[in-house]
Amino acid sequence: MTVADDLDEVRALKASAKSARDDRDWDSAIADLNDAIDLLQDRLEESSAAPEWLKAELADTFGMIGGIEKRWGLQLEDEQRRRHLKASVDAYDMGFKYEQGLDLDDANTYNRINRLVGRVLLDKNMLRRGDSAASKFAEELRDAEEIVTKEIETARQRDPWAYCDLGTVRLLRGKPDALSVFHDLERLRPEPYVYESVLSTLQPLSDVASDIRPDLAKAVAQLRRYVR
Repeated sequence: MTVADDLDEVRALKASAKSARDDRDWDSAIADLNDAIDLLQDRLEESSAAPEWLKAELADTFGMIGGIEKRWGLQLEDEQRRRHLKASVDAYDMGFKYEQGLDLDDANTYNRINRLVGRVLLDKNMLRRGDSAASKFAEELRDAEEIVTKEIETARQRDPWAYCDLGTVRLLRGKPDALSVFHDLERLRPEPYVYESVLSTLQPLSDVASDIRPDLAKAVAQLRRYVR
């Protein structure tokens, strides 16, 4: 098969996965995406250096798995919830591996941010513990904020997703200016689905960690006002 054939097949599988996801057929959605990853990784093994489109597709496909596993897990309780949230974090970690190698024109922080969000959903005490794991997590939050801030100053000045990412990171860091980022987002007049997406991230965080980061609940209320 040619590269174009593989890419068409990958995109068809991703479209099928989105349809299954919307029907909450989680198993079928994950199966489609795993098939897409198999195709992409076969192509990767044939390449002496991973082309940009291949890295971008792998980052996006792993990110989709992370999102589906997270949605699945948030509907469950106890060990089943934890198992799917852990699978979500693992997928985002893999997506991040490819995402961080993308050129600036393809800049994207979806996996970078969501792998951090997922760790809080698994253990909110990552935000306040004093051990080495929490210190490393705090450092990654700082790095993410610095990267997204620089991207907004350059290639992503009017990218609403960048503002969603920046607001989320600053909320997790407990920074006093976090809520103002969503005022900046509102000035971009994004489509309603942007608000729906960031709310789908912040509401679960607020549910589990608003006692540690009270501004999470304030951000959710603020964004719901914007949607109305």
